[in-house]
Amino acid sequence: MPLSPPAPERIQLLLAQLERYGSRENGQLAVGRRLLQEHPDLPLTGFAISSSMCPEPGRPLHSLILRVGEHDTDGITAWARALGTEPVIDGARYRLDTILDGIGIWGSATIPEDAYDMDQAVFVPSGDDVSFTHRGLLATEFGEDGDLLFSGHPPVREVLAATSVYYRHTCGQRLRPLDGHALADSITRGWCRFVAYPTRTDWRIRRASEDTPGALPVTWMYAQDGHTQDIGDPVRCPACARPSRGLDYHSETGQRVHVCPSPACRHQWPVDDAPSPAAAEQHQEHAALAVR
Repeated sequence: MPLSPPAPERIQLLLAQLERYGSRENGQLAVGRRLLQEHPDLPLTGFAISSSMCPEPGRPLHSLILRVGEHDTDGITAWARALGTEPVIDGARYRLDTILDGIGIWGSATIPEDAYDMDQAVFVPSGDDVSFTHRGLLATEFGEDGDLLFSGHPPVREVLAATSVYYRHTCGQRLRPLDGHALADSITRGWCRFVAYPTRTDWRIRRASEDTPGALPVTWMYAQDGHTQDIGDPVRCPACARPSRGLDYHSETGQRVHVCPSPACRHQWPVDDAPSPAAAEQHQEHAALAVR
């Protein structure tokens, strides 16, 4: 990838940006000005500054982050060598990590996926690669909805048990079926490849057929198809005083309500921070789609 040094007028804009956000007291501004003056031929699209309240031993308190382009690994290499070091290469990611005049200098770029040997990056995950293990079952979170990915095709009961453990001990919640939708129905099985891209720490999964080289059996648990109930502080039913963590929506008002778990009571009462009826309707629409 060719280097793209900033034009002279761009250098002035970068200096103005740094003067606007950088602090003269901690040295970031002076170091940024020095970098632009001594290396005007190196690629640079912008600066970012950072400070640490409790830096690791031997690490600087203040840092300057160089932005050279998401995939400009040649730019990171050029900056590293200009500052008397070499880039730290971790998989497809190149990192600049050095210190100049007491200021940390950081930067990173990643080889594009279409230019990286993805077959070479396929790996078999271990306990060090996933979020947690339960009775030998490897599991990790994926997405933003609390879904889980398990290695292999374990029995449904083992998937449900591990999911329950995760939600209880990691999230402090209890997972319950959503409007008659059994949690077991949220389990799907397939095959995929684990790919160490851009790094082994920040890996990805790629769906694959069973006969794809490197493909492994996996099981998905789509946990957003269930209710999550806080198990920290149960409330008590005002009618029978039984502890309750059950939640539902009132059939007429649409308001969020507590539900007494006692079959002889089943009293409902409003949740203090209940959402609006409109929000409840959206939730119920989602539940209906999930059941289908």
